[in-house]
Amino acid sequence: MSQLARADVSEVTATVDRNPVTANQSFVLTVTVDGDVGNDSFSPSKLLKDFVVGRTSVSRQTSMINGRLSKQTRFTTVLIPQAAGEYKIPEITIGGVSSQPITIEVLEAGSSQEKEQETAFLEAQVDSEQVYLQQPITYVARLFLAADLNKGNLVPPEAENADVQQIGRDEESTQMVNGRRYKVYQRVYQITPSKSGPLSITGARFDGEVFTQGQRSIFSSFSNTQPVSTIAETIDVNVKPVPANWQGHWLPSELVSISQSVSPEQETYTVGEPLTISYMLTAIGVKPEQLPEIKPEFPDTVRVYPDGDETDQFTRNGVVISQKTVSFAIVPNQPGPLSIPALEVPWFNTKTGLAASAETDDLKFSVAMAEGMQAIPEGNQPSGAAAPQKQSAEEKPVEPAKPSVALVWWQQSWFVALLGLIILASLATNLFLLMRRQSLSEGAEETSKTPHQLNKDKLWREFQQACSKNDAHAAQTALLEWANRYFNRTFNSLTELSQYLSIQSSCAALQKSLYQPGSSSWREGKKLYKDVKSSLERLSDTTEDNVLPELYGRK
Repeated sequence: MSQLARADVSEVTATVDRNPVTANQSFVLTVTVDGDVGNDSFSPSKLLKDFVVGRTSVSRQTSMINGRLSKQTRFTTVLIPQAAGEYKIPEITIGGVSSQPITIEVLEAGSSQEKEQETAFLEAQVDSEQVYLQQPITYVARLFLAADLNKGNLVPPEAENADVQQIGRDEESTQMVNGRRYKVYQRVYQITPSKSGPLSITGARFDGEVFTQGQRSIFSSFSNTQPVSTIAETIDVNVKPVPANWQGHWLPSELVSISQSVSPEQETYTVGEPLTISYMLTAIGVKPEQLPEIKPEFPDTVRVYPDGDETDQFTRNGVVISQKTVSFAIVPNQPGPLSIPALEVPWFNTKTGLAASAETDDLKFSVAMAEGMQAIPEGNQPSGAAAPQKQSAEEKPVEPAKPSVALVWWQQSWFVALLGLIILASLATNLFLLMRRQSLSEGAEETSKTPHQLNKDKLWREFQQACSKNDAHAAQTALLEWANRYFNRTFNSLTELSQYLSIQSSCAALQKSLYQPGSSSWREGKKLYKDVKSSLERLSDTTEDNVLPELYGRK
């Protein structure tokens, strides 16, 4: 079969579609064989030394002329010279028959002599040839086509030690060049260098097919398309290092801003009730992973629960914008004024070449005690509060006898009030003991409020079931409703109830699971139940008969 193939080949012809050609612009080498040969009969690898070799397509044609059957095979290869000069395409041998060599003259890129004949060419430009480390470079590639496009692929530019990413969508337009109309396709890339020093950006490359001019004969089986390839020029950029005196997170950008919001917005907040503070950091021309962490400083008078963060990236007017949003749920612990310091984010202004910072304003709130709730007294609070009053009284230019009489009257009133409270407390205690003794003797239904009868209370059973299932929301709701009815008072928050029962640790863990969605699920239901049970046992003056039911059955 090999000998038959060799015998069938009568002539091999090599031609180019144009000569001279321009550096970095493609031309087509066509090898025509009079005979039917295999697809691997022609290999353009020998041309790699002088040209960038594109894809090779194969087509065949069979014709009958005057009763004689003839076959023809055509190989079409795209070649791209990268430098001006004179090159030679050697003879091509197929089936023992060779073609004539071809001498190719390559002109400098941009030569007016060749510009008028180009079917396709690529132009590329960058927004700056002097950038800082991690400062994005905007690379714009524009493909000019003088023929209708059948199919094609635009290969992005390449750069060592840099990240290349396409941004936005392609744009199409038309433009006249040297009296010839071109269809222009524009694509934008963002190149982020990861190493300082010289950076060489290899130009973008286009490989495709365009329709040839004129009508194809209906008797011809050859395609009416022509392969075309072109490469943009290489661009050199200098990447400057981070300034030696820079401290902190490196964020080079044209513009950085940060904003904050509070939810819910109100003038006064209540101890134990959470509020959410959100920060949004926006930077132009950077990727989301380049944004720094947002770490505001909160005072010790609040509990802080991170509420997760989100990042986003979008393009507006050809500019990449990245955003990071971070939220925190805070729970005030003490009444009085609450101040949250301003948040500052340092960044480097690539336009001015100077350090800059984005800042928020101070946040000031007023925190009030919930109705019926008492603050935990501090050890030195009484003496500390009396001193300013005494000093103020001494500084007033009044007669010495009047302050003395007022002080004695105030002390007497305080003593009378204290004595009255003691008497009332004693009467209330005696009344409670009398009613309790009567309740125990008569076996009334009211004994369901004593600790050992809690299983008869529906709300207590709901609290017990919620703890067994580690259901944080149900446990909070049932515990507050049960405590309000059991103790016959109003608890506005878990913080207030935890102070009353001295179970701050268990309630803090429950609040953390409620106000911090990113945390792990609540697994301390059994501990909360036991802590509430132990607190009730301490508050109760009963003995072993008042043992609360176990959360889990003993084995």
